Amino acid sequence: MSKKPAASSILITGFPGFLSNHLVRHLAESTPAPLELLCLRNTESAARRQLRHLDEQQPGLAQRTSIWSGDITEPKLGLGSADYTQLSERVGIVYHLAALYDLAVAERVAYEVNVGGTVHLLDFCEACDDLRQLNYISTCYVAGERTGTIYEDELDVGQHHKNHYEATKFWAEVEVQRRWRHIPTAIFRPGIVIGDSKTGATTKYDGPYYVFQLLHGLPEWLPVPNIGSGDAVVNLVPVDFVAQSLAHLGLRHELHTQVYHLADPEPMGASEIVDGVLQRMGRRPTMGRLPAAWVDRALKNGTIEQWTGVPRQALTYFNHDAYFDTTHAREALSEQQITCPPLSAYLDRIVDFFLRHPDEAPTDFPADAAV
Repeated sequence: MSKKPAASSILITGFPGFLSNHLVRHLAESTPAPLELLCLRNTESAARRQLRHLDEQQPGLAQRTSIWSGDITEPKLGLGSADYTQLSERVGIVYHLAALYDLAVAERVAYEVNVGGTVHLLDFCEACDDLRQLNYISTCYVAGERTGTIYEDELDVGQHHKNHYEATKFWAEVEVQRRWRHIPTAIFRPGIVIGDSKTGATTKYDGPYYVFQLLHGLPEWLPVPNIGSGDAVVNLVPVDFVAQSLAHLGLRHELHTQVYHLADPEPMGASEIVDGVLQRMGRRPTMGRLPAAWVDRALKNGTIEQWTGVPRQALTYFNHDAYFDTTHAREALSEQQITCPPLSAYLDRIVDFFLRHPDEAPTDFPADAAV
């Protein structure tokens, strides 16, 4: 068993976001260390409500947790000088989750948050008195338009990117790797994060959920075609697997200058996923194929995109044949027997939760739900 660091504080940016909520719960179970949660100024009330909710599930959590209101796009994380100094003296481990995950985000805004915010976070890490590890949360899709097998030790091979989200997360990771010889860093690249594998619960409807919404809203008599070949795989991973992996590996402070794909090692094909969703909805399976280029051109028409409710950027992930090698991650997680469950084992739960909340994901759940 690896030795865990002493109970110096753990900073988590991006609270009360979807993944950060799960991560806080897992960290509360894994370590007695105080937690420092950085939220945007305009989300402080929501952050405090969420912390109270988490404290109901894990009594005593709030007593060792502090909420800091700031902004990663500003120098010193948007904190006052005294608060910034105090935080840098406390923190031994950092989880950087704060980012814009919108596939249709404007380039300037994405760059300010994803790249500029990461640079400010790196500056904070260098200012810490005793930083043991930065855990930077990237994405498998820094690989951009690459296809085939993509390895964990690969980053810049001259690839293009499908949207500004991918591009700015790529450049942010370039900055992280440029400085990881001076800042002890582990980089984690999740696949497309969806709901909890045990309950199906989510508070974030994007990515494949746009496709679920489209399928749910189509007339029952209308046949559903595959987009493109239908043979591409889609790397979906449940939030509980990602959060548990981060909580475990992020406390193993010897894992420096390493990248981990938190991805499904055996992802399902796009057509398999769509057929599985249709079956759970009580509908007929897919019939025939539409050329991906036709669909993309149609969705470039703003009226059609608005009618379907599906951003065209989301559909590209159902026609992008990339396989993310997970060798490093599986080896590191084997100690605790943490594995990514196959999507086929929990897809029904994901769809069932969506069908109970088809319009939007609720923001509050009973104490027994995984949020």
